[in-house]
Amino acid sequence: MWAHSSNAAGMRHSLADHLRGTAQLAGDFAAAFGASAAGYYLGLVHDAGKASCSWQAGLMDAEETGVRVGIDHKTLGVCLAAGRGLGIAQYALHGHHGGLTSRDYIGQKMKDERAGGGGQRRAEAEVALRPLVPELFDATPVEMPPGFDEPGAREFLVRFLFSCLVDADALDTAAHRRSLPHARLMPAADFGELLARFESRRSELLGPRRRAPADRWRDEVYQACADAASHAPGLYRLAAPTGSGKTLAAAAFALRHAAAHGKARVIVAVPFITITEQNAAVYRRLLDPDDHGGQPVVLEHHSHVDFDSDSARDRWRRLAAENWDAPFVVTTTVQLFESLFGRMPSRMRKVHRLANSVIVLDEVQALPHGLLVPLTDALRLLAARFGTSVVLSSATQPELWELGPLREVPARDIVEHPLPLFRALRHARFEWWLRPRPSLQEVVRRAAGEGGSALVVVNTVKDARAVFAALQADAGRAAEVRHLSAAMCPAHRQQVLAAVRHRLTAGLRVLLVSTPLIEAGVDVDFPVVYRAVAPADSLWQAAGRANREGHLGDRGGRVVVFDPADGGMPGAYRTQVDTALGHFGPGKADPDDIAVLSRYYQDLYRSIGVESRTGRGATIQRNRHALDFLAVADGPQPEAGAGRRNRSLAFRMIDDDSVPVAVPYGDARQQQIVASAITQLRDADTADTRWLRALQPYTVAIRKVTAARPEVAAMLRPIAGDLSEWVGGYDDAGLVVEPSGEEYIA
Repeated sequence: MWAHSSNAAGMRHSLADHLRGTAQLAGDFAAAFGASAAGYYLGLVHDAGKASCSWQAGLMDAEETGVRVGIDHKTLGVCLAAGRGLGIAQYALHGHHGGLTSRDYIGQKMKDERAGGGGQRRAEAEVALRPLVPELFDATPVEMPPGFDEPGAREFLVRFLFSCLVDADALDTAAHRRSLPHARLMPAADFGELLARFESRRSELLGPRRRAPADRWRDEVYQACADAASHAPGLYRLAAPTGSGKTLAAAAFALRHAAAHGKARVIVAVPFITITEQNAAVYRRLLDPDDHGGQPVVLEHHSHVDFDSDSARDRWRRLAAENWDAPFVVTTTVQLFESLFGRMPSRMRKVHRLANSVIVLDEVQALPHGLLVPLTDALRLLAARFGTSVVLSSATQPELWELGPLREVPARDIVEHPLPLFRALRHARFEWWLRPRPSLQEVVRRAAGEGGSALVVVNTVKDARAVFAALQADAGRAAEVRHLSAAMCPAHRQQVLAAVRHRLTAGLRVLLVSTPLIEAGVDVDFPVVYRAVAPADSLWQAAGRANREGHLGDRGGRVVVFDPADGGMPGAYRTQVDTALGHFGPGKADPDDIAVLSRYYQDLYRSIGVESRTGRGATIQRNRHALDFLAVADGPQPEAGAGRRNRSLAFRMIDDDSVPVAVPYGDARQQQIVASAITQLRDADTADTRWLRALQPYTVAIRKVTAARPEVAAMLRPIAGDLSEWVGGYDDAGLVVEPSGEEYIA
């Protein structure tokens, strides 16, 4: 009796071996959260329906024709699990191929299966399996872990058991396909050894560099993280200003904490791919073995990573990315939380790896406001039920403990008294230019007249292009003028940042105009920053680009906040800006006053209705408690239970209404890469991920409404799916598209 068809060695996969192999893996994975018995039984029963005569005959036909078997093999497992007291397992068992669904969906499918002769197939399978896997039919109830009675915890238990099952199933099947004696798993990490390597290399890294005035305080933050790591697992806050070395300090905490408490891995998640790439490079330098033949430590996983080379390291990264089987993972908050709240097997294989781990959430203030209730509930449950320690790191700590899920939950502050640190690292003073409101041209004249380097940050791509053109005209040959925005492809942005950093380091004058993406952890140090009015955390993040190293003295840097009369802003900014100006400005506090910032966040959460009972967050929570995984991931249906799902109420870290556009950027070699990738993708029957990844550095996202405008659509040539080639203008400010109204490039 077989589970899978012949592999390259001509061997079929025994069904009994597959059930027991999957069970062993799933049970081992679920042991991290006390559910080894449940995990084991799910693995043992998941493919029980394959024992029916019709399914076995279908497998033989499939070997000949290459067509899928197409006969149900899931419902027997659902029925057997219910008889063992595992009714909650129906979601994982029924969804282990197609994804988590809902009670109503499963009920209807089970009804259809019975009507289609499913009862006969299940009876056949039972008769065939009893002598081969008798433990399947033991009447003893399967032990479930305690502490999962509340609705949210129960829903997460399903998610984690599902993750254990689909990962175990995939690993055992892959071992058969590759003719391996057992599934490939990474050995447990030795975090004591990794910590020693990290600290030794950190000393080497920092040794030759010139000491900056801020280094004394960076040392204090690092030591605070090292000292706090011995405390009990749970929720931690790391409040430290921009430029205080949080990247290395938080990693030191995580490694020490993992070593002290036997954690399985460290996961660092940041909101922006640019920071992910930057941080991953630093962590690889500090943690990966010197020997290129050695086992890598750091897995970088996000949409821009290329796993397609044939090197041993890339083969490891490709496999590890499927289920985060690595000691140190660097990813995005989008990848992390959309996996955790997803429903499809491929995305959720990694979820069980969050248990008994240390998670560092960097730039936590960037979490989407509309999802804060389910997100904070997730953090609570990870710490309380899955043995996970979570570090919330930010210079502008949001008031998450004001929200219901965390209101009664204890947390430890790594820097117990942050106020002196914030005062000491205040390297720039705020100036306010609000009344009368200046024009963008007036801002340009003042920035160009600074005499030295300056950064101008505006809120929209349209404003950035206008300011860039005006600076070029005003500054003439007196300074190099550069532009940075999401209208430029990643390769272009990297080239601009490299040039800007070079000029700043060399003491050469440069004027840079940027959209807020410069605030996404980009390490630049200007003497003066001009910032259009924005939410308070953005104003402070902009200040982190002024006199960042403190070489100009405690009050040497300047941040000029202006309210442009002819400037724009995204619609989502309006309430946040109004709330910010109610707390900060002339005669009020500056945005780096952490006490006032706390009150700002509290007012903001009330103003935008973070905990509104009709909002997205509350809707997601209700659907979670109802174990309606379809509604959580894809949005609820109308009350009648039919019709299109409301995706605006689904769990989405990014409300993505954009389409990708490949642009003609770069030198001859780069443009040849773009041309080859476009040709390959157009000629192929299916989109090859290798060529899609090759195009990513040369791709810009534009809003769908912008792409639909006739003059823009005329410049787009279809490639594959929603990916298009741009045949219009592309210059030093990126894609030449004139956004209007709310049509901002993503």
